[in-house]
Amino acid sequence: MSIFKVLEANIRNSYHNYSRFISTLTGDKLRGTEFMFFSLTQFFKDFEIDDIEDGIIDSCYRGESYDFGIDAIYITSSNEFIEDSNQLEEFNDDSKFQIHLFQFKRGTGITQADILKFQSGLKRILIDENVTDHDNLHLYNRMLILNKVKNNLYLQFSSDNINVICHFVFGGIKQNILSQKIIVDEFDKITSILQTGGFSNSEINITDCQGLINLKTKGDEIVDIVKYEKTFKYITKSGQSSKLNGYINIINGKEIAELVRKYQTSIFESNIRDFYKRSDLNDKITETSSSESEAKYFWSYNNGITMTCRKVEELPNDNYRLYDLQIVNGCQTSNSIYTALKNKDRCDELQKKIDDGKKLSKKENDEFIQKSQMQFNEDTSLLVKIIETDDEDLIYRITETTNSQTPIKVFSLKANDDIQVLIEKFLETKDIWYERRINYYKNKGKKNIYSIQKLFQLYTSQILFKPSQVKTSPKSMFINTYDSVFPQPSVKIFNFNLYYIPIIVDIAINKRIREIQRQQLITDDFTRTILSYGKLHLGCFILSSILKNKYKEKGIIEKEEIIINELNNNINDHMNDAIIQFEKILKSFSGTRKESIPQSVRKIDLDQKIVRFVKNRK
Repeated sequence: MSIFKVLEANIRNSYHNYSRFISTLTGDKLRGTEFMFFSLTQFFKDFEIDDIEDGIIDSCYRGESYDFGIDAIYITSSNEFIEDSNQLEEFNDDSKFQIHLFQFKRGTGITQADILKFQSGLKRILIDENVTDHDNLHLYNRMLILNKVKNNLYLQFSSDNINVICHFVFGGIKQNILSQKIIVDEFDKITSILQTGGFSNSEINITDCQGLINLKTKGDEIVDIVKYEKTFKYITKSGQSSKLNGYINIINGKEIAELVRKYQTSIFESNIRDFYKRSDLNDKITETSSSESEAKYFWSYNNGITMTCRKVEELPNDNYRLYDLQIVNGCQTSNSIYTALKNKDRCDELQKKIDDGKKLSKKENDEFIQKSQMQFNEDTSLLVKIIETDDEDLIYRITETTNSQTPIKVFSLKANDDIQVLIEKFLETKDIWYERRINYYKNKGKKNIYSIQKLFQLYTSQILFKPSQVKTSPKSMFINTYDSVFPQPSVKIFNFNLYYIPIIVDIAINKRIREIQRQQLITDDFTRTILSYGKLHLGCFILSSILKNKYKEKGIIEKEEIIINELNNNINDHMNDAIIQFEKILKSFSGTRKESIPQSVRKIDLDQKIVRFVKNRK
């Protein structure tokens, strides 16, 4: 089998992952779009498919006039899409950000005309910010959000930490196009355009047929080496299928700080406490790791950190190479030591300036005094427990139990809770596949897949009437309201239809929106923008249209059959009513400008208006 046939087979085998978005397409439009979806789901393996779809601006897929040679745009950091400026608060000075621009060609070549078109789009979209709603409404609305994020990004972080990546993804052989000087020259011009436009860091990423196949099999695991001072090995099981080995170590704090510097939030991906911020505690940890008299006792004062990995490779000179490394407990400790090390780096930089005979500014002098009291001391070591296992369920359990001192929980790390298992079993009877663990059903080729995150958002929107809040801050809301949305069976008897109904409403909404967009049934730009950014809100209005004044938990449970029947037989009428009512509320809330919608749907006050509408509806 040729490499091209391998790629085609991979695309066919992955069709189920995005079939609901492209099932109505045919011919060349279908071929190009499924190639685009396949490629994006390989680049962003663990991301929600709905979030990936939001970033697609391709004019063919969106039914718009132009896309200027750019098919998708995203801003990412640490395996997370950045869609709101408030998300930037979660990152620190060394965080790395990427602005991704994609062009896709399913064929075996990229022409000079393709690259020239991309260059023109790059100037218009990223540099001049000159896109109109008449060109491409979805692109126009998307850039309203991303431009705000981008501008805040360059205000808050060093441009050295922001990289613009121009992706050219095609089904041919990379060497064939790189052997053409005219093509290489055009790629070089892209770098020049970006530098002239003020984007100092950029790269051209060409992904060909083999590259896409490699992405299909490539993991995103962290593999790195840590040096220990002391170690104690505890081997409990040696069989690969049930491996559980422990390594108790004393490790210098700098080793941990450098891991944080290098991998940022990615190394805490499995930490259910995430970046839980308690400045008083963090400052105390930093202070202890900086103290001349206290640093040598740090390992005895601090609870230490816990790491998991699937493999430990013992190396010479007291080193371990750890495969699929995660810090599952000790996020605060790790980041506090990292802060102390950064303070030391900055003090060394300012001291060198003094040694070179240069005078510090008042601001620099104040900074020097402050940070010199909180800079990393080389005597700081800490207790590090490394657990080697391939058992994902065990890793989840370890993560939860080692973090049990706080109620902080992040998506998917409660996958083994009794309530989550029961939801999965219940939804399976309805042909809905509840993905408690990332990619579990996706890899089995199932359709109608819903993650814990997505179900949480749908429930919070349609049952708790908080679509704007959960759209803006899904992680923090999950942390604060998990136990009320997903109560343990021993605590509360729960009707599982309250999870099922929001899902089937979402399925019906998405299906109808795609019909409207494909057939261009709505031409008003304000309404079209609502369809792009108000899906979570529309769920409330759909149920309100069906249930009227019975729209509450009890009414949903009692009227389940009616809801299902109406979604199956009268969705067009209910969708029209939902759009009309939501549009009225939006216009009274933020005016008639469509440009206001992407930000308005994220405001808490909008939720309060929706609650008043639902309660007062006859």
